[in-house]
Amino acid sequence: MLKLSGCILILLASSGMAYSFVRGLRLELRQMEQLLGLLAAMEGEITYSRCPLPDLLAHLAGRQSAPFGEILAEAGRRMGDNQQADLPLLWKSVCAQYKRQLALTGESYQVLLRAGEAFSYTSLESALQMLRFGQKKMDFLLKTRQREFDVRRKLCCCLCYTAGLGSMILLL
Repeated sequence: MLKLSGCILILLASSGMAYSFVRGLRLELRQMEQLLGLLAAMEGEITYSRCPLPDLLAHLAGRQSAPFGEILAEAGRRMGDNQQADLPLLWKSVCAQYKRQLALTGESYQVLLRAGEAFSYTSLESALQMLRFGQKKMDFLLKTRQREFDVRRKLCCCLCYTAGLGSMILLL
């Protein structure tokens, strides 16, 4: 009876682990989609809004969900407080502060960091080209991740259940 209880608990633990991995994969896809939308919104705001950069970021922050809304709001506050700051460096420090809340992979995170470089260009066209390049790269990364999602989900589930089955065999 005790071994049966242990087997059931191992099965529940491996199911929870598989669920956790798949949830992380979905969160990564959702945040990649949000980042793509953020880059498009930044391009639109820079193109059509002629307001100061801290106000522009505060306006964008109101329309973005967490954690990107929080990143934009914090960057806007810091830029408003320190007008002479190196804007890409300030953007990178804000992104680093919120890195634990992001489920982005290395390449996606680099696109987010590079988006801050658009604020330092004096030419509007240069900033827009930087954001368009980021959008293209994020679109490619997102499509690649979406194609890989089913394979990665199956792999995570198989590995978790195989580990659980192996543990149950060792228990018995």
